[in-house]
This record gives sequence, structure tokens and C-alpha cells, in this order.
Amino acid sequence: MRFRRYNLLLIGLAYAAIVGFGLYGRHFEPLTGDLTRIGWFSENEFGWTLPQQRFVPPPAPAATLDGSYDIIAVGDSFTAEEYNPGTAWPHVLARDIGLRVGVFDSGIDSLDRVLASPAYRNHPPAALIYEIVERSFVPEHRGDAGNCAATRATPRPGLTIAPRDITARSVSRPTARPWNDWPASYAMNYALQNALRWWRGHEATSAVRLEMTRGDFFSSRHPRSLLVYAEDFNKANWSAAEWRAAICDLARLQDRVEANGRTAFLAMIVPDKLTVYAPYLEDRRYATLSQLARLDEIPTVNLVRVDRILDPRAHRDLYLPNDTHWSAATHAMAADMVLQALVGRGVLRR
Repeated sequence: MRFRRYNLLLIGLAYAAIVGFGLYGRHFEPLTGDLTRIGWFSENEFGWTLPQQRFVPPPAPAATLDGSYDIIAVGDSFTAEEYNPGTAWPHVLARDIGLRVGVFDSGIDSLDRVLASPAYRNHPPAALIYEIVERSFVPEHRGDAGNCAATRATPRPGLTIAPRDITARSVSRPTARPWNDWPASYAMNYALQNALRWWRGHEATSAVRLEMTRGDFFSSRHPRSLLVYAEDFNKANWSAAEWRAAICDLARLQDRVEANGRTAFLAMIVPDKLTVYAPYLEDRRYATLSQLARLDEIPTVNLVRVDRILDPRAHRDLYLPNDTHWSAATHAMAADMVLQALVGRGVLRR
């Protein structure tokens, strides 16, 4: 009888703890950012509050290696952002030019697979845009410098732009949980991870919180705090020789893509979030980590220099405060840069 009481007491305490953490968890706004998720930070503090402009593209099958496309975009989550449809720059580009744009996730269908596919060889696109985020650039393009002078191919006659009439809609971040959402497990892990962060006195997750000198760059409730991905710091160990070798690899890639005489190549190196906001951090050590200026060393590589237009002073939420990725407005800026580059190279005509 005594053991039964103990068991009932333990069961009761367990249920009480679950209900208590469930109530605690309901205090937190639903997770939407990758940095708040992996770093156990709160959306209440870092969630964006300005609405995002998104559009829903007309129904179209996912890009496949046996498909035929006018333009192909191959890249990481900045390009193939499947969880955020109607926002990523290739979607905006497809709307603005009214042509078939095939979007490939480089983590699933690598650039090598795309180039080796029979459909690509038999129906080469007018242009291929290759995108990679800065923190992955050197690790993914290691090698020797070799011959760094890319050959500029003459593009075929341009495709006519026919913009689609698709109206963007305003989307707000969800801040309330449904009545049946009691995230007890999340609340327990949140409390544990933040207790460990306080006890250790340093960050132990894959997301890092830094303090800025200004508080007008984000629409979050704590705009002076910057969340970045821990891998953004890895570039401190990259040598000048490794940077040059990576850029040389882009030159060889450009020659490979344009060897068919029909496909123009563009490369887009997306700056890390840390790179864009480093000049405004209280800790000045991070201001010199990025070496994107080295991209100018090989001018024959066709680059979309988005790093030159990303000024936090000009637009709030260039990068989402709770995420490693761009806001919808920044994706639109990148899409316009790609469009202008394609027009400038004669691939597209208005």
C-alpha cells in the first residue's frame, strides 16, 4: 500500500511537471527561425515583427534533372528555400521574367549532377546561376590556384522578358499558439540549455548572440542583439591562398558551364550574416574576418556582387533577426541584381 502511494505521488508529480512546463511553453511564440531553434533562443525576443511580402507562384512541378528550363539556379538554402515558398530570389526572378526557372538544391542535386544530366546537355539553359553562402565557399572549393583566367563566352541571342502578373501578399509571423499546443518538451529543453549557457559562461550551441552598437537594424523586440551561425567565424582560419584557390575554382567552373557555347554562367556568393553586421558590433575583432573583397582579384569571373548592396542602415531586417537567411525584401534585391546581370550579358532582353 505504501509503495502504491509513492508510485501515485511520483506519477502525480510527473503530470504536474508536464502541465507546468506546458504552461511555461505556451508563453513562447512559435519557432520560425533557424537560429532561435538551434540556439534555444526565444522568438519573443528575436522574432521579426515587420510583415514580409510573399507571392504564391503558379502551380509548377518541382525542378527535375530530366526537365527543360530557360534559366537554372543551383544553390543552398538561400536559393532552394523550400520551407519559405514565394520568397527566395529564384521565385521572384521567375515572376519578373516570366520564363521557366529550374531551382535545384545543391545539397540534393549537386552542380555536377545538373551539368551531367542528359536534359541539361540536350537542352542547355540560357543561363546557370550558382549560389553558395560565404561560410561554405572555401570548404566547398578547395584546390590549387592553377589557371585563374576564365574565358568570357559570347551569349546566344537574348530571351524576351514577359513578367507575370502575380500580386505579393503580406505575411505576418505567428505569435500565438493553438489551444492544443502545449510544448512541454520544448520548455524543458529551453530551460536546460539556457541554464547551461549561464553556468558555463559561454555559448555552447551552434548559434551565437552578439551585441551591436545600434538598435535600428532589426524589427525584433531586442534589436541590439545579433544572432549568427557559429560557422560564420570559421573564415578567420582561411588563408589568402585558400581564398584565391576557391575563386580560381569558380573560374574553372565558369569555363565548364559556358563550354557549350549556349549557357552563360553567374556566381553569387552570399555574405554571412556576421559579415554584413560586423561593422556595427561592439566587439571590433569581427570587423576584418570577411575577405569578400578578394573576389575582385579575378575580374573575368561573372559575379553577382550582392555583398555590395547589403547595407543594414538602408533597410531593416536585411537578414531576419531570428534566422541566418534573408528577408523577402533582400531576396527581391538579389533577384533584381541577377536580372540586371542577365540583361547586361545579353541573356535576357526587355
